[in-house]
Amino acid sequence: MTSHASTRVLSELSASAIASTLDARNRDALVTAIASLSRRGGDGAVALAMDGAVANGLVRCTRDVARRLRDEARVRRFYALEPRGELPAEDDADAVAFAVRPQLSAMVTIAEHVRGVRDRRERALRERARRAANANRTKTSARDAAASLLTRVASGAMGKSESASRDRASGDAAMDAFSEVPPLPKMCVVCVPRATAMCEDALRELHALEYVEMTSCDAHLIPVEPDVFTLEYPECYSEIVTEEWHACTYYVAAALHKLQRDVTGLAHVVKGKGEIAHKVAQLMLELRLGGQADDEPEHVEPGVDGDSLIDMIVLIDRDVDMVTPLCTQLTYEGLIDEILGIEKGAVAIPKRAFEDEETRERKAREAEANLPEEQRGKMPVRARAHKAGEIAMRPKLNNTDKLFDEIRDLNFGRACNVIRDLATAIKEDYAAIKGSNVEDQHVSEIGDFVKKIKANIGGTGLDLHATLAKYLIDCTKKIWFQDRLECERLCVEGEDLKKVIEHIETMIYRGDEAVPCLRMIVLACICFNGFPPKVHEKLFSDMFNAFGPEIMLKLLALETAALFVDREAAKKRPRGFAQVRKPLKLVADGVDGSEEPKDITFAYSSSGYAPLSCRIAEAATRGPWKTIAPNNTGEDVLKHLPGDTFEYTQTENDYGRATNTKASYREFNKRREKAAPLDGKDELWPKPTVLVFFIGGVTHAEIACLRHLAKTKECGCNFVVATTKVFNGDALLDTCGEDAERLETRLRVAHDTGGAPPS
Repeated sequence: MTSHASTRVLSELSASAIASTLDARNRDALVTAIASLSRRGGDGAVALAMDGAVANGLVRCTRDVARRLRDEARVRRFYALEPRGELPAEDDADAVAFAVRPQLSAMVTIAEHVRGVRDRRERALRERARRAANANRTKTSARDAAASLLTRVASGAMGKSESASRDRASGDAAMDAFSEVPPLPKMCVVCVPRATAMCEDALRELHALEYVEMTSCDAHLIPVEPDVFTLEYPECYSEIVTEEWHACTYYVAAALHKLQRDVTGLAHVVKGKGEIAHKVAQLMLELRLGGQADDEPEHVEPGVDGDSLIDMIVLIDRDVDMVTPLCTQLTYEGLIDEILGIEKGAVAIPKRAFEDEETRERKAREAEANLPEEQRGKMPVRARAHKAGEIAMRPKLNNTDKLFDEIRDLNFGRACNVIRDLATAIKEDYAAIKGSNVEDQHVSEIGDFVKKIKANIGGTGLDLHATLAKYLIDCTKKIWFQDRLECERLCVEGEDLKKVIEHIETMIYRGDEAVPCLRMIVLACICFNGFPPKVHEKLFSDMFNAFGPEIMLKLLALETAALFVDREAAKKRPRGFAQVRKPLKLVADGVDGSEEPKDITFAYSSSGYAPLSCRIAEAATRGPWKTIAPNNTGEDVLKHLPGDTFEYTQTENDYGRATNTKASYREFNKRREKAAPLDGKDELWPKPTVLVFFIGGVTHAEIACLRHLAKTKECGCNFVVATTKVFNGDALLDTCGEDAERLETRLRVAHDTGGAPPS
């Protein structure tokens, strides 16, 4: 263990300290991996090609990593790793690094790039050989011609395969003699967080492994906010429920093991809900035991007296609560994500957001009039971000924007009030300065006003968020949006399935996009414990008729995941939402989102819904699972939800061997009681910190709810959120089942290996 003298001061015991340490370690891991390739390439220039998960997560969210890659790893160009693409011919880098997640699709794309680099060099060698042959042809003597004839006759006497092999070898030797054609660059596959046997096997089958080296970049959790960490693993939920592929179990367990070992210290209590969560907890113990067997460095003691930076870990499967991501988020940040989409930490604002409602309607009518007659009246009622028309700007949305940081977790109504009050205050300041005499105005007052104006115009601050808020208000007034909220309310309350079905059919018939229709179907299926058989058949038929054979892949995948089933099938894999609705107080009446929130229902104020996942996380901090319901029936309540319930304390036995024992909340409660009178403001007694890991993804609204709980005295602890991906309901269903991209990957594998597509 580290000595007491090397422990950190208490002022650093915060989520931001964890984020900063993770950020530095991730940066060092990536730079070291790429720099080692640069050295093997003779300290030459490196071209770095990255897939979306690495580029959008590890590189975009890690401070100064691009600068350090240029300075220390000699990276001269950055590329996006695109399917069926290749590095530009003018790129003369001595080494090429492919930074990717260990996935089959990435290996296929890498093999295509490797083949492109190899084929390009072979074409250059052939062209050089052709020019050399033409130059020497006129100088060829009769003796040389005779010798050539004798060689060909001798070759004919040899076996066919031996002759071909000899020709190929002589040709290669001849082409290698052209020194002006540069050799193949050193190529390396950097897998984040580790290189797997599956990756090696895939590259071997694709005839690319002999041209590349494989290495790992030991970067797991990526801080996207000071209190939000992600693995950038969007396919996690789909792989679990539709493919029964549990690779994410290792990645989550390894991330938590490394976090505790190197950064936070050992969390005292680990508890959770869900089948995959339980497997992660078991694997965490195996990794601790394996680390001890391999003489791995022991867990740090980052706090005074060995206190961990994290007091409790709560693991929650996304499958335990599928209702929350399918409901419409009504926090400011969540609503932006629902309507416009937040991608790569930025929002794509269309030009039409800067137009008034009348102009938008007129342009929409003109656009429809220009369509062929058979397509008129079939335009989607709501287009997602990538179909929102010409983009005007893509501003970043993070805590560096002070106004956004203030309003991001508020209910949309309250956020609009804050924006309006700020606009009013600026107008009043302007009126006061304009209406007074110049000689009465203090220079500092005028300077402060000018700073305010500069900070809030030109697509930043108040200017940006006033435009966004106005556009969102216009969208929320649409009939399709109001109907959607009403249908969600009926679902979470478990009332009037007939009205819900009528609304779903209306969405299908009027031409909504496929994913929003699927989203409402799945929500209704979960809330009403499946559909009557005839209703299930009709919805299946309606979706097929509306969206064609392609939708069958999604529907079958959702059936496999028990997200679109009849009531008989639902009994075999019950989701239990209806049974826990009242015991966990998931629905409240009369919620006014524009007021100061008293409960986490503010994030879904239209239906008064309190996220089930956040209720579970909140209950986890109160003590044993059995105590979360009257008469110690908490475990009986949670049994209605999918997966196992578990809780234990991480410790060591008398021989120093890692072990798990019966959960003890004594230390956790003692720390919370000491911090309660001070509300965690005294650094000597900070509130305990709880890490909530959502396996399968989390929404912005859930993060907002946990931040709100941390501010309440009743909760008495701080929350840090970790997840496989931050997303919304549309993105979640987008990943479920086969789609065109996955089918294309399978076909590319079949083409490159010369076999049938893998099953």
